[in-house]
Amino acid sequence: MGAGRKAAQAMFERNKWRILRGDKVMVMAGKDRGQVGTVLKVLRDPDFPRVVVEGLNLSKRHIKRTKDNPGGIVSVESPLHYSNVSLLDPMNNQPCRVAWRYTEGGDKVRVTVGKLATGSIIPRPEVLKQRRKPRNTGAGPGDTAEADAAEVTHTPGDLPSLLKQQLAAAAAAKSAGAGAQQRQYSTAAAAAAADICGSLLCGRGGVLGSAPRLLGGSMRSGHWRGFAAGATL
Repeated sequence: MGAGRKAAQAMFERNKWRILRGDKVMVMAGKDRGQVGTVLKVLRDPDFPRVVVEGLNLSKRHIKRTKDNPGGIVSVESPLHYSNVSLLDPMNNQPCRVAWRYTEGGDKVRVTVGKLATGSIIPRPEVLKQRRKPRNTGAGPGDTAEADAAEVTHTPGDLPSLLKQQLAAAAAAKSAGAGAQQRQYSTAAAAAAADICGSLLCGRGGVLGSAPRLLGGSMRSGHWRGFAAGATL
């Protein structure tokens, strides 16, 4: 490989695929140019996107003979590049470009744009609503057996004795916890009240601490001068 060769740029970096399986498209280049067909498959390769159109771009293939197939040389559809086909406007059947738009109801739809476009909406093909593979409805290894699912293991209003004991124990534990918490709150409140009363009576600036000064006495000398005078008053 040459040193100056650049890597291929992805065509759909934002995953905006506008051609879907079941759309009617027109081939714009190649040996089947101008032919119209239905898209059978969309190969969503970001680097090399292709589509398979029914009955177009046929090529010969050698099929090996099997028990159910006689084999031989058959014609099969080969993929076309995504850029070589164009969607058809549903109103005038002309090739056009398509852009994603939102309706007033919030639905994301494809709208035709360009010179020959009528601006109409291209609906999603009905084939997309059908499943390619049927849904598996059988029981798997991780599924519950039908007999086990139909078994009645509980009667409304009838609780087992073990469950009753567990509920009673849980209620008793809850009640005991609430009582202990209430006692803890009461002890803390009593301690806080005792601290407040002690500071008011005996603390600095308290009632007992300021009584000698109010009576004119002195705590150092041990004499309360003016006590008699205060008493006579």
